Amino acid sequence: MNVETVSLKLTRFTRITRLNKLLMFALLVFIVVFTIYNFTYFPLVGAKKSMSGFASEFINLIVIMTVFWVVQCSKLAKKAYQYVTIGLMLWIVGMTADVLDELVVQPQWVTLYIKDLCISVGVVITAYGLFKTMLFMQKMHNRLAQEFIVDDLTQVYNRRCFYEYVENETDESYAVIIIDIDHFKSINDTFGHDKGDKVLKAFASKIDALFEDGNIFARIGGEEFAGYLPNCTLEQMQAFAESVLASARTIEVTDELYTSASIGVAKRFKNESFDSVMKRADQALYKAKNSGRNQFVIATKP
Repeated sequence: MNVETVSLKLTRFTRITRLNKLLMFALLVFIVVFTIYNFTYFPLVGAKKSMSGFASEFINLIVIMTVFWVVQCSKLAKKAYQYVTIGLMLWIVGMTADVLDELVVQPQWVTLYIKDLCISVGVVITAYGLFKTMLFMQKMHNRLAQEFIVDDLTQVYNRRCFYEYVENETDESYAVIIIDIDHFKSINDTFGHDKGDKVLKAFASKIDALFEDGNIFARIGGEEFAGYLPNCTLEQMQAFAESVLASARTIEVTDELYTSASIGVAKRFKNESFDSVMKRADQALYKAKNSGRNQFVIATKP
């Protein structure tokens, strides 16, 4: 899959494409030809008048040409590059006429159609291209931010997000629940990884729906998931674990085979670290698995 990127590397200033070189060459040819045409067919203005505005206009032209060169050396999003390139080319055409206007007496059609119109249209198109670039960069930023916290396969939160979220929470009476799909390896071995991926996505979607606002559900590795339950009593922990088990039993692998899950639950005690809570929940999970699976175990005090 081709992914559009935005980059500006020093190495690209010496390795630009043939199209970029052609555009830059065409622009230089236009400037040279248009300059010769102006000095050939239009009368010169007075020396004092010509030099008073020539310097500032020439500097402006050099600046815009430098920006055009940088754009050609940059790898922008396709549409943004097209708009910025066209806009800057028109802008440079107009600026060239503006510079020469300080040296020769141009007819009105040159001033109106080549100088003023090209500059105005070029500025608008360039601005729109920059706007497209900013939109693209914002889209990429949002995408990267999403990938940073969301598991790509199941579209629930990932391990990094889960750990950072819970570690930064101030609630002192939360509980952690670790959920493991029973015999998931045999599902992969028997029916293939495509079926395994479908089971993981269906499992994550169904269990995630059980978590309300303020709770967080994440895939922390393989077929293992974790949940954060703030302000949770023992009775609420047990009821929630039962609802997870019941939902897990409804996820179909084949017409005659459904998933089940093993669960470990640990409630945080005063001054206990998050790592300690996770360790006890993990130990409770293994007790559930070693006791026959398809059940939950609540961890004992540390």
